[in-house]
Amino acid sequence: MTLTVAVDAYMLAEANLVGWAWAIDQENWACGYVEDSASITQAQFQAVFSFVRRCHQINEPLVIFTSSEYVAAVLQTWRHKWRSNNWQKLDGMPVTDLSIIRNIDHFLEGKSLQVACAGSKEQALLTQAHIYAREVVYAHRDGKEINLGPGISPELLSGNYRQNLEGLVVSECPMPKVEENIPDNVTKLPRNTQSPQTGTTWREGSNSGPVGVGGIGSLARGAAANLRAITQVVRDEDLRFQKYCARADRVKIRELMHPDFMSIGELGVPISRTEAAALLAEAPPSPSEVEVRELGPHTAQVIYFDSDSVQSWIWIRYQNNQARMIFQQITKRPPDIFGM
Repeated sequence: MTLTVAVDAYMLAEANLVGWAWAIDQENWACGYVEDSASITQAQFQAVFSFVRRCHQINEPLVIFTSSEYVAAVLQTWRHKWRSNNWQKLDGMPVTDLSIIRNIDHFLEGKSLQVACAGSKEQALLTQAHIYAREVVYAHRDGKEINLGPGISPELLSGNYRQNLEGLVVSECPMPKVEENIPDNVTKLPRNTQSPQTGTTWREGSNSGPVGVGGIGSLARGAAANLRAITQVVRDEDLRFQKYCARADRVKIRELMHPDFMSIGELGVPISRTEAAALLAEAPPSPSEVEVRELGPHTAQVIYFDSDSVQSWIWIRYQNNQARMIFQQITKRPPDIFGM
């Protein structure tokens, strides 16, 4: 039989906590938390390590589902390349989170493994892991008794256990009350639906813009004459963004992202706002060239060029003379077959 597990993490920014969890089914799961500015990615690696350490004696093929494209790529592909390169990246740079990745690699030695970002069929299992990760940080913050989970049952370790995914019932406790100024995707993940008031509303017309930024129909339209050119606004905001990335300040990075921000990574899988901020803090962009293009009176595109990729960022005007990133896409450059 194939053993399927989902791993996920949850960040509680107000308490500087990140919860992690893995779930096989409702009888086999575990969770924990990490303090001191750990990232979502580090917490997911902690969840994977907790799982592989407990199940290393199980000889069944493993399937690990994760919400992180980066974690999936490391487990499925990159760790093998780093191991063969004496645990360094191919460019000679050190591997981030090397210690825990090497420990995971040790426990996965000789195992049949498939890792992927979860699809619709695995969403219930991933949601259950997410709930465990979320509840452990709220319990720790509130000083309540923490349920770290049953771990792996003796029946599963002995091989006499059949994983029950069909009977999985996603259970979710009521959300604790939090301050209104806490970002919504910190207090209400996972969010399957989005309030229409959250998104940017566009009105028809040649001079229209997003509601709230001085376009026709905006409450701030009286200030429209004082609006700076969108390219000027975005250039200033992009400089701030690069500074925050260099400082690894994921909180400030996230503040420059629109609530509806979405990133499409190299593998073509969407990345959430919180995870994208964490990844940018861990691996800040270092473009050799930056280009800013006006797409409209309230929208601009910033393009980062470097030796191996092109990053495209879409910014929209936000509160008149500010801007927020709403979309990012990373595209790998093809190798230069002529060596030029």
